[in-house]
Amino acid sequence: MLKKIRIYLSLVWLIVAGNLHAQEIYTTELGFHGGGSYFLGDVKSKSFDFQSDYGITFRYVFNQRLSLQADYHNTSIAGDYVQPNKNIANPNVFINQSINALDFTFAFNFMDYGQLDYILKSSNHSAYLFMGVGLIQLPDNNINKLNFSIPVGFGYKFKLSNRLHLNLQWTHRLMLADNIEGHTALNNPLQLNGSNIFNNDHLGTATIGLSYGLFRRKCKCLNYN
Repeated sequence: MLKKIRIYLSLVWLIVAGNLHAQEIYTTELGFHGGGSYFLGDVKSKSFDFQSDYGITFRYVFNQRLSLQADYHNTSIAGDYVQPNKNIANPNVFINQSINALDFTFAFNFMDYGQLDYILKSSNHSAYLFMGVGLIQLPDNNINKLNFSIPVGFGYKFKLSNRLHLNLQWTHRLMLADNIEGHTALNNPLQLNGSNIFNNDHLGTATIGLSYGLFRRKCKCLNYN
């Protein structure tokens, strides 16, 4: 009798364990986003001076808390601006600058994202923070076309289905150069930069997007947390 009970319990455990280990985790996501951008540079910014922004997102998910993101953005700076140096004979300047930005960041979720049955208190939505390194290309000028940046920001994501995710994200980039306007005369006209990198140009974006799970792996769910 005890032998039959042991065999029965062993079969139940094998079935349960097999079902747990057969559950699938989507580790790679690809998507698109759109929204608006702003910049802080060497000209006086205008109120509500937002430009359109769009791009694609790639995400590799290590676990429910940590992921690696690659975000591409295409945006611009356009319009009439005023230089802050009143001693310049012609303080007005027209800017028409395209910008390509590529960010590589690590993101940390505040909650166990994904709402998996075998993980207590996991959720289908979570806020997250991220930080990393980036590249900014300025294709419409001839000075230092490719520059580095430090992107930081936060976001909120929702799991709409097993593969589909909604992403809300704000990113602020500190450039490691000072020529985002595309005019040599605007590169540090007030001589304030010095060794303080925070006096360099800044570029920010706010976007909403969708991402879709492409690749999946059968998860050893008892070890996935």
